[in-house]
Amino acid sequence: KLEKIICDADLDYLGRVDYIPVSNNLFKELVAHKIIKNDINEWNKTQIKFIEKHQYFTKAAKDLREVNKKLRLEEIRKLVNY
Repeated sequence: KLEKIICDADLDYLGRVDYIPVSNNLFKELVAHKIIKNDINEWNKTQIKFIEKHQYFTKAAKDLREVNKKLRLEEIRKLVNY
C-alpha cells in the first residue's frame, strides 16, 4: 500500500496543470546528464508512451489527477511530429 502511495506522489505532476514546466525541467536534467539526446520531439514521444501506460493506484490520485493527465496527453500529442 505504501509503495502505491509513494508512486502516485512521485508521478502526481502528470495530472497537474504545471505538467509542462515540470516535464521540461526533467527533460533538461536528463539532457544535462547525457541520459537522453537534446531532442524535444523525441522526448515528447517518450512522454506519450509513458503516460499511455501509466496508471494511478490510489483513489485520491485517480480522482484528482486522471482527467488532467489525459488532457496533458492530448496536448503533447499535438506537439509531436511523426
